[in-house]
Amino acid sequence: MLVAPHPSALTRLEKFAKTGKTADLPHSEQGMTTHQTRIPGTCQSAGPPVDVVAWRECRLREAGFPWDLADWLAHTPADLHELLSLVDAGCPPHLAARILSPLDEGTGPW
Repeated sequence: MLVAPHPSALTRLEKFAKTGKTADLPHSEQGMTTHQTRIPGTCQSAGPPVDVVAWRECRLREAGFPWDLADWLAHTPADLHELLSLVDAGCPPHLAARILSPLDEGTGPW
């Protein structure tokens, strides 16, 4: 059985078809914003450069890695940028670490 669309739905569709995607529709959603989800620069010191391992651990902690995993990964040759990219894409930190850990390093803290 086919059901006719609700009249108000047709009205909105007709308005959209007539005015294009920039129309001020009654139920339009807000688009993407430039709101930052992280505080920039918390891992940077004001003085001389910090220890690379300490910086790597700080970046991993900012991304949501647990303390023990961040500490372990900071001391390995795992690609920090790839780890952060995986987590930014929604991969859990433990899984990102497991995916990118070198095979010859043995077992990790996961």
